Amino acid sequence: MNMNRNFVPALILLLLAAPMVPRAAAAAEPLRMTIVGPGSQMSPIAISALKNLGGDDNHNLSTQFVGTLWRNLSLSGYFRLIKPEAYIEDPQKSGYELGQFNFADWRSINANFLVKGGISSDGDKVKLTIFLYDVAQQRRMMGKNYVGGTEEVRRMARRFADSILEATTGVKGPYDAKLAFVSTRGGRFKEVFWQTIDGELVYRVTDNPTINLFPSFDRSTNHMLYLSYKSTEPGLYLVDFATSSELRIQSPHGGVIGGALSPDGTRIVAAVENNGATNLYLLTSTGAEISRLTNTAGINVGPAFSPDGNTIAFTSDRSGRPQIYTMPTGGGDAKRITYSGEYNTTPAFSPDGSKLAYQGRAEGHFDIWTIPATGGTPTQITDGGGSNESPTWSPDGRYIAFSSTRGGARRIYVIMVANRNLISALTEGNGDDSCPAWSWWLGD
Repeated sequence: MNMNRNFVPALILLLLAAPMVPRAAAAAEPLRMTIVGPGSQMSPIAISALKNLGGDDNHNLSTQFVGTLWRNLSLSGYFRLIKPEAYIEDPQKSGYELGQFNFADWRSINANFLVKGGISSDGDKVKLTIFLYDVAQQRRMMGKNYVGGTEEVRRMARRFADSILEATTGVKGPYDAKLAFVSTRGGRFKEVFWQTIDGELVYRVTDNPTINLFPSFDRSTNHMLYLSYKSTEPGLYLVDFATSSELRIQSPHGGVIGGALSPDGTRIVAAVENNGATNLYLLTSTGAEISRLTNTAGINVGPAFSPDGNTIAFTSDRSGRPQIYTMPTGGGDAKRITYSGEYNTTPAFSPDGSKLAYQGRAEGHFDIWTIPATGGTPTQITDGGGSNESPTWSPDGRYIAFSSTRGGARRIYVIMVANRNLISALTEGNGDDSCPAWSWWLGD
């Protein structure tokens, strides 16, 4: 395994003091954005280069921060980014605090929002002050101070992108997180990778000449569960990133062909195949059996935990064709959730537990659907282009990442759930990418 233990270094994050604006302006209602349907307008935003406060004379650090922030905001679907060629002021001659620059310069290019800040570095240490402004109201909406190493500048930008979405929509953005996926980019074998959501950092988790599938994180993102055939037969492996170690999860009841890790990382639901039947077992994170959850002669696969860990969703053919079911993690009756569609698999709970996303086949191809977790009318999320599979929710619940062949090669794409706006591919390379898993936020 190739794992980076320094990806989440300590950062000192301070919320800046109260906005330095006149009392009347501070009382004004902040501009908030809501995207609810197809054709919704995106808000224009300008991202100024950072003012060099010392040590960034070649502007490399500023370029890193602005470029990463630009990429993440472009993935949000909320903003239209105004190109720097349209900017009037010189950020090295103006300031970034209120009163140190002219809002008229930004109104003239029709910016609704403006990002300005300053950066300084001393050796490998960086200090960054950054603000979000409401141009029309000439007010500061939010500001942050970041202190860390030079290698952390891009992560500072991801965290600020999350804060911009929180300030403008009321919900924190999902970009200070990881995306795990399976790819053949290293050759003809399927290996597990994870990357930052914007794709700027990519790390290879497995390195073996076989097939590795279905990665999933716990809530801490310190552990990952995946399926591998590296021991000639399928088995689950639980990775501990902090210790660069992994544990194989086995069952005396048969071959383990899939599974899910609970949000708190203490339990695993394993799909175990024996004599043509596949059933689900609840295990501890060390592989000790807690209970048997299903007992049918068919298939019960693709388990997924609810956010509170009290419910699992899974695929079963007990009704004839594969459909989505839920049941209590502690055991009990299974409830059928999907009735339409001829082949429904890979359920995934939304972060608030209210919905399930899944892949459903209709008219010969797969699309991504959502449905209330208690059952009801499903909603088609993807448009039928290519084969769309393996949905995973962003931690804020606004987006779903999924694999698709719509561009030819299989890639991971992101779509807004509210308006079904396909935003972008999250992965790129020379191989097929599949089985995405969007982690929880990485934290401070």
